[in-house]
Amino acid sequence: MSSTTPTARMRLRAAAAAAALAGFALLASGCSGPSQAATAGDEPVRGGDLIYLDAEIPFGAQLQESGAWQDRGLLQNLTDRLVYRNPDTDVFEPWLAESWTVSDDGLRYDFVIRDGVTYSDGSPLDVDNVKRNLEFQVFGQPDKAIAPNATFPHEATVTTDEASRTVTVTLPTPYAPFLGALTAWGAGLISDSTLDLSREDQLQYTKLVGTGPFVVTSEVYGKEIVLSRRDGYAWAPPSSPNQGEAYLDTVTVIPVTEDSVRLGTLRSGQADLLRYVQPSEEQALADDGYQVIAKSGVGLSNQWIFQQTAPFLDESKVRQALVAGTDRQQILKDIYTDNWHVATSVLSPGTFGYVDLGDELAFDPDHADALLDEAGFTDRDADGYRTRDGERLSITTFVDVYDISAKPLFQAIQHQWKELGVELVIGEIDYSSYWQTAFSDPSTGVLRVGWPHPDPVGLNEYYDSANWNPLRVDDPKLDELLRAELVATDDTTRAAELADVQRYLVENAYVLPLFDDSQVYVARDRVHGFFLTDGALPTFQATWVS
Repeated sequence: MSSTTPTARMRLRAAAAAAALAGFALLASGCSGPSQAATAGDEPVRGGDLIYLDAEIPFGAQLQESGAWQDRGLLQNLTDRLVYRNPDTDVFEPWLAESWTVSDDGLRYDFVIRDGVTYSDGSPLDVDNVKRNLEFQVFGQPDKAIAPNATFPHEATVTTDEASRTVTVTLPTPYAPFLGALTAWGAGLISDSTLDLSREDQLQYTKLVGTGPFVVTSEVYGKEIVLSRRDGYAWAPPSSPNQGEAYLDTVTVIPVTEDSVRLGTLRSGQADLLRYVQPSEEQALADDGYQVIAKSGVGLSNQWIFQQTAPFLDESKVRQALVAGTDRQQILKDIYTDNWHVATSVLSPGTFGYVDLGDELAFDPDHADALLDEAGFTDRDADGYRTRDGERLSITTFVDVYDISAKPLFQAIQHQWKELGVELVIGEIDYSSYWQTAFSDPSTGVLRVGWPHPDPVGLNEYYDSANWNPLRVDDPKLDELLRAELVATDDTTRAAELADVQRYLVENAYVLPLFDDSQVYVARDRVHGFFLTDGALPTFQATWVS
């Protein structure tokens, strides 16, 4: 399995987070906040420093291993990509490729490379460098133990024409996700000098040379990373509100894994921006004049997968009952805020091919009871749980360590399932053992997956039996549907095939979509121009402070 599959990304995230509190100390007292929130406001001011508190420790800058959220956010500001997706319209726009064409058969892509772009070491972005980058993504660097980017086509021939500044990618078979994959954080272009580095050196942010609006000038692992403005930057996406250099002098990124410390530091005025706040804190912060900035990114919704090697979950009626017996609207009302939304499919709204399957996912406790009766769980034990042949209907899970609201969410579902007569046994483990314990055990019943991704190819990464396959199911029909959408040569056909995939996953109750993934940031009123990408990643190029 390649290092860019969800499996490896989760391992990397666990490795980084295990050291989350080591060596970090920061004063975090005080409760006074600004009295008035500010957003766009006046004319941008050049200069100033912004302190940003992230919730997790970055793992490293190596592109194919950059699945952790905190690394995504850094790479978004250090590298640029050939294609940009406008977060307001979800439309592809030119970026470092000033234009492109795709052949009718989906086998040829011609990219005209923007003239005058340079890397932070002064080297030019030219067709030869773009060719190396694309080959790097498609093939990896096996001699350095760097795997290909799993969202790119598996085979490609890349040629160049210097006179027309054109890079041509020729594929053996159509690959519909290609343009979407080019917009991703992990598709950022890097200099030849970075491509020449060992894997170990590519992991170091201070050695990453990109074309982005910021460059890393210092890093103390686990404590802080300082991003400094890149002089001469002049190639932002056309829809960016800032077409020149970043306004800020520096952005200091400090990982603070403890929620109360992160929030207290912001309230004390020692930080300007944070990611991740408990939903219960959002309204009080807004009332105190802080900006609460939230977005649900395109890609997969947060969903529970049913591992069909676990007891009882290979039975469709049991899975269907658990879906029908989960009142997600009530959970939203009890735990979350208006910044969160109940999922209506395995894809989030705004994602290409999304279809609304909310009716199929509606809460129906009577139907859930009937399904469990039909499955033979008609008796109850002394604790009120359903049994069949004397065996309790019991399912295990582990609290998701990557979601700050996971514990109350899991407990709410546990309570609702008990009303059905289903026992949900919730285990809690730390970052360092989460992956090995939760996802490697075939008897674990339900697990949370699903994060923003610029293309629905994430469904293929997860659910094709040749890839990750956390469902632990051999379903040729599902594989057929997933593989058909990959080779579609027009949007209409691909959208229809993606609709079939979503319906199949929901109708067979392979997954329980819970909520669209929301990333919530809180900023002081002196922060202006801060906005999120289509995947809800932070962008600092247009941000300024007053």
